[in-house]
Amino acid sequence: MTIFGIIMDFSFLRKNMVDCQLKPNKIINLDLIDAFLEVPREIFVNKKNINQCYLDVNIDLTKNRFLLNPMICARLIQSLNINKNDTVLTIGSGVGYTSVILSYLCNTVIGIESIKSFYDFSVDVLIKLEVNNVVFIKSKIENGYSDQQPYDCIIIEGGVNHVPVEILNQLSENGRLVAVEIKEGNVGKATIYQRYGKEFTKKYLFDAYVPVFDGFKKNQNFNF
Repeated sequence: MTIFGIIMDFSFLRKNMVDCQLKPNKIINLDLIDAFLEVPREIFVNKKNINQCYLDVNIDLTKNRFLLNPMICARLIQSLNINKNDTVLTIGSGVGYTSVILSYLCNTVIGIESIKSFYDFSVDVLIKLEVNNVVFIKSKIENGYSDQQPYDCIIIEGGVNHVPVEILNQLSENGRLVAVEIKEGNVGKATIYQRYGKEFTKKYLFDAYVPVFDGFKKNQNFNF
């Protein structure tokens, strides 16, 4: 493809993304690496952002949705230790990129998105890429999606000031949830929760920043 008179080799850019961003940050899951090499990230952004699609940045999709930068996305996913028979919920699935990546790793992905234009786009992407183990549902995101619970893994695709207990309760026994928690001063920490009966453990993984989702801001729901 030619952009602004420059020929862009997206296959090369995908490999460069993996070699220069993912592998140096200890991404070692081979199925995950294969997914990042295969999924055409460029089709998930508009033309004005296409020259940034493989850079180490969060890409603004408008309406407070962002395409997570590749390193953050990969590290969050790898930390979930997803199994082939797992069911994964993506909250705020946006244009569907993370959900398609996840489709290489698990049995079923359910993505919920409240913005119709992004929901419509992501449904079309599944057809275009012939992905058959992902389902997108147009739904409010701040309460998760209890209709199909429990989930083995949950990923929140935006920043949060808190993770509502209502969403944590949608995890299966030993289920894991990852999110980027944003605290005072816009300090962000990738965080993983794991369920053991009625209790949840919490562990900080690495420094990261993603703008906070509407509905996950301070004092809007019970804070874990």
